[in-house]
Amino acid sequence: MKYLGTAAAERVPAIFCKCEVCEFAREHKGKEWRTQLQTVLDEGELLIDFPGDSFLHQWQHDIDFNDIEHLLLTHWHGDHLYAEDLALRISGYGQDLEKVLHVYGSPFTKTFYDRAFELEGRFDESRLVYHTIRAYNPIEISRYKVYPIPAQHGNFQEDCLIYAIVDRETGKSLFYTHDTGRPLEKDLEYLATQGIVFDFVSLDCTGQGFEQSGPVHMSLKENVHLIEKMRQLGLVHDETIYVASHFSHNGGLNHEAMQALSEADGILTSYDGMEIEF
Repeated sequence: MKYLGTAAAERVPAIFCKCEVCEFAREHKGKEWRTQLQTVLDEGELLIDFPGDSFLHQWQHDIDFNDIEHLLLTHWHGDHLYAEDLALRISGYGQDLEKVLHVYGSPFTKTFYDRAFELEGRFDESRLVYHTIRAYNPIEISRYKVYPIPAQHGNFQEDCLIYAIVDRETGKSLFYTHDTGRPLEKDLEYLATQGIVFDFVSLDCTGQGFEQSGPVHMSLKENVHLIEKMRQLGLVHDETIYVASHFSHNGGLNHEAMQALSEADGILTSYDGMEIEF
């Protein structure tokens, strides 16, 4: 799994901000600079989300989006879906493309996807095909079995999703919790009934060091509570890898400070370009 970007919508340093975290990032650069969250599995087998920073990620990480056939969308916010750039894949813009891009997301997310193509005046299903998915209805995407779960985010009407992703070839499993507040206990119990034990948990940590970050995101302390609940339900094992991501400058911590806090709880702090094999 590779984190192409690890920030919330405003990025770090935020475009319009002079807070202490943003000024520190401007001075020190490196791991302090964060672009909008996007991840890729198995060297391009599955891409998760397509934010406005996707073009930048292509350049920074030497990734070719033309080779990717499967894009899984968590939700419709612009830092996770910038559909106007996806629309540039239709014929007349993109040339000599051999593969169809299959896009998967909720019905509500599809309205934002459709809008971009309607503005262009046409769809092109020889280049892109949208597949509507719904919570609690597992689907197969390439080599993966994907379990959509309602996120505690957006309109709280299953318009935003988080995912349990199981590699059907290796048996390895990922819990991808961006963007969401703490998942509901009934949803964790649902995953437990599916017999999934996660090898990797990617944790929304927008609030970083806050006690609580509000209803639609998590903080480090909320991450710790979630991990404990997952342990109680048998959803993780002793070697499970935990990584915090989706950071906001409003969380108040630079990379080094966040790393010192998170590692005390056995959680790694992500940075743009971080790659972990599991």
